[in-house]
Amino acid sequence: MMTCDTAVRLPPGGSQSEVEVGQLAAGLRDVSQHGAAVARRLVELFERIVEEFCVKFEPRATPAMARLVAR
Repeated sequence: MMTCDTAVRLPPGGSQSEVEVGQLAAGLRDVSQHGAAVARRLVELFERIVEEFCVKFEPRATPAMARLVAR
């Protein structure tokens, strides 16, 4: 198991738990911003895939689907 120890200077009159809560909040903020960026990239990718499908494949698939349904 790997551990990471960091030196933290306590604020005047502060406690270790206050520092830990601040670090947790900062970490959560960073992770949520990264997650939002990943989600935006995935949405853009999905939009491109759907557009490509609709433009390239749907027109060719429609007659084939109609033939299958007519059987």
